[in-house]
Amino acid sequence: MRRISVVLLCICVIYGFSPPALTEAAKSVTTIKTAVHMYKGQPYIQISGGNLAITKSINTVLKDHTVKVVQTNRAMQQHNSSAWSKTSVKTMYNNQKLLSIVYTDGINYTDDNVGTYISSTYNFDLTTGKRMTLNDIVDTEFKRANLMSIISQSLQLKYDKGVQIMEKRIYEIPSYYVSEFYYYNKGIVVRFHPTTVAEETEGFIDVNVPYDQLSAQGTSQTVPKYLEYLRTQVSDYIETEMQYFDGYKIGNIYALSNGEYWRQVEPRFYSIPSYSLSPKVRIYKDRTRNYMWVEGADDAVEVERLVYP
Repeated sequence: MRRISVVLLCICVIYGFSPPALTEAAKSVTTIKTAVHMYKGQPYIQISGGNLAITKSINTVLKDHTVKVVQTNRAMQQHNSSAWSKTSVKTMYNNQKLLSIVYTDGINYTDDNVGTYISSTYNFDLTTGKRMTLNDIVDTEFKRANLMSIISQSLQLKYDKGVQIMEKRIYEIPSYYVSEFYYYNKGIVVRFHPTTVAEETEGFIDVNVPYDQLSAQGTSQTVPKYLEYLRTQVSDYIETEMQYFDGYKIGNIYALSNGEYWRQVEPRFYSIPSYSLSPKVRIYKDRTRNYMWVEGADDAVEVERLVYP
């Protein structure tokens, strides 16, 4: 009986077969799982299974995030007992080759206990342990053009459905806004923090970017610059002048020749070498918001009208 067992084992080795018991053991070793742990009352995720060195490296990164949150919370409360820093965490994707962990961090300095929230995404190649960035996926100018076109089209669709997307962001998104992402089964999901592309009440805005569209010919559509869109598509505007102009800056109050006052609410800075006298000004009304363009500037900024008694 022992001889038969040895012969069968040799046959398995020679022909590449694995006995069921060995196969199950191998699966239990290589299957990568995630679990939530706690550090001083704050959650973090750890993985198990797979290559031990890779697992250790990834776990160190994932725990360090929460350790920093705890340290920030302690430092804040030393100065203000109402202040806090906290996090939550979720495994968004794990197909045994790619892993996405998303932390949502909140920070609050005031008594209102509302807080401001951002996401920090951790994407790993589980075969190498490398932390993946968006540039690893969108690695050509062709894909970059497709990505921005997909985002623009998605934001337009969300806007049409009633999501409070900022009109300007449908046409122009600063590159530094596009960095956080996580995997899903057909591609990646690009995540925007509150107030970057939509009103704060909308929270995080996620845009699905399928791999096939990212790499496909003909996906990219030319998206006009927002100022070009305003000039060619928006007919609801007033035209006047202002006494002088030296650039855009959030919080600036602009006094127009028609007697109106407008305050810049968009965090856009634009400076000119020397101020211009009596430049033309247009205030465009684009659906739900107002945008001001000043002669000599290459952009329009969001403004709100001030009415003084």
